[in-house]
Amino acid sequence: MEEMDRRPGSLSGVTVIDFTWVLAGPHCTKLLADMGAAVIKIEPYGVGANERHLSLQKTHDGVTQSSYSINVNRGKKSVCIDLKKPQGKALILDLIKQADIIVENYAPGVMERLGLDYASVKKIKADIIYCSISCFGHWGPYSHKPGYDLIAQAASGWTAQSEQVQIAPVSIGDTVAGTHAALAIVAALLIKNTQGVGQNIDISMNDCLFSLHENTIPWYTLGQAVGEPITPPKIGRVHQGYAPYGLYKGKNGVVAIALLSENRWAELIQAMGEKYAWLLTDPRVKDVPSRCQNSGLIHQALDEWVMEQDSVEEVERLLDEVKVPCMRARTIEELVDSDPQIQAREMMPLIEQPFIGPVKMYGSPIKMSETPSCIRGHSPLLGEHNAQVLKEYLGYTDTQIKDLYETGALYHETAVDRLQGSV
Repeated sequence: MEEMDRRPGSLSGVTVIDFTWVLAGPHCTKLLADMGAAVIKIEPYGVGANERHLSLQKTHDGVTQSSYSINVNRGKKSVCIDLKKPQGKALILDLIKQADIIVENYAPGVMERLGLDYASVKKIKADIIYCSISCFGHWGPYSHKPGYDLIAQAASGWTAQSEQVQIAPVSIGDTVAGTHAALAIVAALLIKNTQGVGQNIDISMNDCLFSLHENTIPWYTLGQAVGEPITPPKIGRVHQGYAPYGLYKGKNGVVAIALLSENRWAELIQAMGEKYAWLLTDPRVKDVPSRCQNSGLIHQALDEWVMEQDSVEEVERLLDEVKVPCMRARTIEELVDSDPQIQAREMMPLIEQPFIGPVKMYGSPIKMSETPSCIRGHSPLLGEHNAQVLKEYLGYTDTQIKDLYETGALYHETAVDRLQGSV
């Protein structure tokens, strides 16, 4: 079991009120929690946030928990409130007065109907940093459309760029938007600390994905600007505009090979052997620009050579010897259980999760020497921190908290009683 790093993070002392669900918002607030912020997750009464009901769900020791929720909500504090009750709404407003940041990723209009939109919140907390994440943002002709990650992939042009029509293997729109949101929040905190002002942040998943087109949009716009518009090629397992740059199939797997500089080109060809020596003298592949323009020649040669080797491990060994960038495609099982790089970078630590025991979770990819970003607690049970948050942030007494339960403004799942009884 890894010992949690107890040193304060970069955002130690910062309080976040988290009205988020599924992934884009929870990913953002997970990053903030890893960096030391106190993230108070406000969950719908009785049912909790949507991610608690997403797969994979497992019941262990009489408690059902979701792998999805465990990995996006670790280190946060769960407060379960009925916002339809006057006492619940008043409680939220009291918490907002103590907060630095609000993050929400409901569809545009939801927070306004709750009376918790930026304009309303600013009246009670003038310097609040208020971040909204949605599929299309809060203005523009698509802003009224509901959307998930897949919708943003289609709208931003990502799905149209692949030879094989398919969904991205991860929710790239959600996670990229969440990361952009965290960056914007940190920038807004800097402005707040130097100028004393808060602000409204509007993050669109579609905007974020659109801005990440590495080649397709720039190629098109440059061609358009000089009167020679082009239609960029679609992407498959090899890149049609770069070479060597692709995934090459071997007898027992796939290996990635990428070399976009003159450096080590000769070493690559020498490693491939005499059969491919012509690649050193053929004018069609004499330099990086010509190799990119005639990428098909390179891809075909590498496809043949990789398949001729005994294994993709052998390909990786040969190219490692001459320092050509390459990597055999790792499996999920390898990455989780044995990959030395993942282990060395502490990207799969064991964390004690209530009623489950030790479970591997993603480590933080943000590595900082003095104010570490790291897992700062287990993923909370629904309503686990009701009493703690109300006492620490608002000074509520046990009697006041009991009254809120009796009026139906507060809720926690029964497992919380078991957990607290064991402490």
